[in-house]
Amino acid sequence: MSVGKKWEEEYGYSDIVRSGDLLFISGQTGLEADGSVPTDPSRQYDLTFAAIGGLLAEHNASPQDLVELVSFHIDYPQHMQEFMESKARFQNGARPAWTAVGVAALGKPGILLEVKAIARIRPE
Repeated sequence: MSVGKKWEEEYGYSDIVRSGDLLFISGQTGLEADGSVPTDPSRQYDLTFAAIGGLLAEHNASPQDLVELVSFHIDYPQHMQEFMESKARFQNGARPAWTAVGVAALGKPGILLEVKAIARIRPE
């Protein structure tokens, strides 16, 4: 069972929920496949966006379909350059609404970022 699926069961939530033509993606973090937290901020950020990209792909959506991102940062605004670079690579020109929030702690020690998102599914 993947780390995400384990957490969904343990904490009683869903990583992604579809409601009509909207996808609501719960806060995603950048963990390695074994559940460990990378110490390199850029690696964490890239893994976070990869997790969001994977959830979007499960519903035939892409970063171009995002309408909102909310990012929660430890030690905000430290590491914002690395974050912005990772975000830009992921979005590939998409420009959803975005809010960045500094927080004191996240779900696991060492995690620097959590990102939640909303996307609109295009009609088929």
